[in-house]
Amino acid sequence: MKIVRTISMLFFLLVLGVAAVAAVFELRGRQQQQKDTIMIMRGENVLQIADDLKSEGYIKSKIVFLFYAAISGNLKNLKAGEYDLKGLGYAGVIDKMARGDIVERRITIVPGWTVFDIFEYFKKEGLAVEGERKDLFSARDLAGEFNFLSGIPEGADMEGYLFPDTYQVINGATGRDVIRLALANFDSKITSDLRQQMEKQGRTLFEVVVMASILEKEVTSLEDKKLVSGILWKRLRAGMPLQADATLLYSKISEVAVFDKASESRYNTYKYSGLPVGPICNPGLESIEAAFEPLDSDYWFYLSAPDGSTIFSRTYDEHLVNKAKYLDTEK
Repeated sequence: MKIVRTISMLFFLLVLGVAAVAAVFELRGRQQQQKDTIMIMRGENVLQIADDLKSEGYIKSKIVFLFYAAISGNLKNLKAGEYDLKGLGYAGVIDKMARGDIVERRITIVPGWTVFDIFEYFKKEGLAVEGERKDLFSARDLAGEFNFLSGIPEGADMEGYLFPDTYQVINGATGRDVIRLALANFDSKITSDLRQQMEKQGRTLFEVVVMASILEKEVTSLEDKKLVSGILWKRLRAGMPLQADATLLYSKISEVAVFDKASESRYNTYKYSGLPVGPICNPGLESIEAAFEPLDSDYWFYLSAPDGSTIFSRTYDEHLVNKAKYLDTEK
C-alpha cells in the first residue's frame, strides 16, 4: 500500500509540476503574436500538430502540449481543419481541436443570380480567380456525380442548377466545393413528388428549370409566378413566342452585348418560338414550384409595372392599353 501511495504521490507531483510549467509557458505564449487562424492538415499526427502549433506561436512547449493531450485522453482525437486558437492555453487548444470546432464562413448564392454573378462573387470571396469561369461551371466532369446534369445539352454549363441558399464552408474551401454543395441542395429540393408531377406533365427537368429561371427574373410574388407560368406554358403549346425581356437581357450578358429584339441569339424569345436554349439564372424554390404548378387563366399577356406589380391582359389590345397606362412607351 505504501508503494502505491508513493507512486500516486509522485504522479500527483509530476502533474502539478507540469501544470506549473504549463502556466508559465501559457503566460509567455500569450505575449507572442499569433495569426488569426491556423490550418491543421488532414493526416497530420499529434507530433506534427505540436510542431505546427509551436512554429505559429500558439504553444511554447511541445512536451507540455503532448502531456496535456495525453492526460485529457485526446492524443488521437485532434481533428484537421482551420482553427481560431488566439489567446487559448494548452487545455483550451486541445479541447477545441478535439471537438473539431473549426472556423467556418458563410457563402450566399442569391435567387436570380447567373453564373456570371456567382463567379464575380466567388472572386471577391477568394473562391475563384480570373479566367477560370468556364472550367469552374462546366457540367461535364460532375455529371457522373449529379445525374440531373446529364440531361442538359452538350456543352452547357451549370446555369439554373446552383440552388440559391447560404452555405457553411470551412476557410480554405474552393469555388468547386461550394458548387458541389449547391448542386446537392438542388437535387434534394427536387423531391420525388415534383419528379412525378414533371413526368405526368411530359416535361423534362431541363425544361422546368429553364421556365423557372424566366419566372425568377420576370415576376416577384409566388401567385404571379404561377399565373405567368400558366401563360408561358400555354404560349408554348400554341406555338407563340414567349417574348420575355429577361431572356434578351441574358443574351446581352452572355452573347451579343446589346438588347436587340432582332438579334439572332437563341435566347431571343421575340424572334424564336419555344424555350430559350438554356436557363437564364439560378432560380429559387418558389420559381421552381411555380414552373411545376402553373395556374390556368384566361390571360395571354403580362407586364411588370414600375412598382413591381404584374399586370395581366386577356387580349393583345388590352395589353397595349396596359402598356400605355403603366409603361408610357412601347418596349
